[in-house]
Amino acid sequence: MQAPVVGNDIVDLLHPSTGGKHVDARFLARILDDAERRTLAAAADPGVELWAFWAAKEAAYKVASKLRGTPPVFVHAAFSVAWTAVGGGRRRGRVTYRELVMPVEAWTHGAAVHALSAVGTQMPFARCGIERLGPPPEEWSARLAELMPRFTASEADAVHSFPSAAVRLLARPALAQALGADEADVEIVCEPGVTGRRPPRVLLAGRPAPCDVSLSHHGSWVAWALLAQNPGGR
Repeated sequence: MQAPVVGNDIVDLLHPSTGGKHVDARFLARILDDAERRTLAAAADPGVELWAFWAAKEAAYKVASKLRGTPPVFVHAAFSVAWTAVGGGRRRGRVTYRELVMPVEAWTHGAAVHALSAVGTQMPFARCGIERLGPPPEEWSARLAELMPRFTASEADAVHSFPSAAVRLLARPALAQALGADEADVEIVCEPGVTGRRPPRVLLAGRPAPCDVSLSHHGSWVAWALLAQNPGGR
């Protein structure tokens, strides 16, 4: 039986890379399918709608990568999002990719859009956290150097930026709590591979832990999600 897995993604709506993309026809054709583009055209806030689609696809891609064991080639338009409920800044629906159907939720949080997907359990069992980074980007290199001693050698291999470090340090206490363990015994590591495309794994006292984790960061925002492997029994 497939163990429960989780994926999440965060988009900073104020980041320069997000501005004006909802009117970029070439970008939309690459990212969205026909039905999604119709939904976007009818949206009250097409900018938020676009990045809700994006975040949902990214979260589902992380889930699909874990389910398949190897990350598939990521063609955004191949991950089809269909919302079944929209209201109050929150969207619920599903993402379909080939034979996989993955539940997804996306919501606005300040100037960010966050999406969460989980398979193998009911969505409410997944826990997540979102935070805006305080230090300005020009201070990130110095802050990263300050944080690196807080990681083991195995963890440090996967840390590639200040947001990457910050999100791990924010997720670690929540993982320790979910596992009923000391935070010092919890590690978040990654297998060798391409940066950003190797799912994080949780170790407890050096051994695989019964908990899945997903990490995301974009611009000034970071987000994490976790899912215990036996959520129904908690």
